[in-house]
Amino acid sequence: MIPLPGRKRTVKPRRTPGQLASVKLDQFKEFLRTKTLEAAIPQDFKRNGVQLVKYERIGGITNKNYKLLMGGEVLVLRLPGRGTGRFINRSHERANQFAAARAGFTPPTLYFNQFTGVKVSTFLHEASVLSPATAIVPRNYTQVAGMLREFHSASIKLANTFNGFAMTRVYERVARSRFEPFYPGFKETQKRFRVLEAILKSMAVPLRACHNDLVPENILIVDGKIQLIDWEYSGMNDPAWDIGSFLLESEFGPEDTKAFLEAYLPGDADSAGFMFRVRVYQAVQDYLWSLWSLMLCSSHRNSDRGTYYRRYGEQRFARAGSSLDALEAEYTMELKVLSF
Repeated sequence: MIPLPGRKRTVKPRRTPGQLASVKLDQFKEFLRTKTLEAAIPQDFKRNGVQLVKYERIGGITNKNYKLLMGGEVLVLRLPGRGTGRFINRSHERANQFAAARAGFTPPTLYFNQFTGVKVSTFLHEASVLSPATAIVPRNYTQVAGMLREFHSASIKLANTFNGFAMTRVYERVARSRFEPFYPGFKETQKRFRVLEAILKSMAVPLRACHNDLVPENILIVDGKIQLIDWEYSGMNDPAWDIGSFLLESEFGPEDTKAFLEAYLPGDADSAGFMFRVRVYQAVQDYLWSLWSLMLCSSHRNSDRGTYYRRYGEQRFARAGSSLDALEAEYTMELKVLSF
C-alpha cells in the first residue's frame, strides 16, 4: 500500500508475547468477576431474562459492595467479607434493619439472606453521603442530632444487645487465633479497660435501639431526611455509644461537640454524666477498632494493605491510651462518689 501524499502511515506496535499474556489474564479475571457477581445475584432479580449489564465496585472494607445495572434498574449488591460470620450475626442484622426501616430510619431493603448475608438494595441516586467535612456543618449535625434523639427515644426493640467491651474480646480472640502480634503495652491497656467496664456496668443505664457504627459515611441525606445505613453492629445499647461514635469519627472539636449535645439532649438531662459515658465509649471505640485492624492485618500479611491496617491500628490504640490517661486524670478521685 502506497501512503497518500501528506499523510503519515500509522504502524500499530505489535505486542510482545508477555504483553499478550497479561491482557488475556486481565480479560480472564474480569470474566471471572462478572460470572461471580452474576451467580451471587438472587434469582428474583434475573427473572424475565434480565441480565447484568454493567457493574462497579463501591466502598466497603469489611464487605464488598457493587453498583449493578440490571436491565434498566440500578441496584446495590452487598457481599459479606470472608470470615465476617465470626463476629457479625446476619440474622440479627436483618431483623434490626427491617425494624429500623419500618420505623423510617433506614431505606427499605429489597432482599436480605439471613444465612449468607447477601443483600440487595435500590441505588439511591438522590442521596448524599456525609463525610467528616460535611458532618461538621452545623446545619447537618443539628439534623443528625434531631434524628438520633428521635431514634433513641423510639419504642424499637432490636433482636440483640450490643456491648462494645464484649466486642473487643471477640476481636481479640479472632486476632489471637490468627497469630497476629498485639501492640506494645496491650496487656496493661486491656486491664485498664476492664476497670472502666466494671464502672459502666454498675451504672445500669437503660438500653435503647442503637446503630453502633456511626461513621459519617453510614449517614445519608435522602430528600432532606437523615437515614442510617449498614446495620451490622446494631443492637440495644447505651445511646451514649452512638453519640460518641458520631462525634469521634466526624472529628468534632469542643465547641461543635457542645452545640451537638445541646441539640441532642433534652433540657433536663444530666449532661455531665452523659458526657462522661460518651468519653469512655470513645476510648473503647479506638481500642475496638485497633483490634479490628489487627484482624485485617492477619488477612493481608506481607502487603501494603497489611502495613496500612497495622499503622492505622497503632494510631487508634495510641489514642485509646491517651483517652484513658485523660479520663483517669479527670475522674479518678471522683469515680467512687459520682453517680451518673
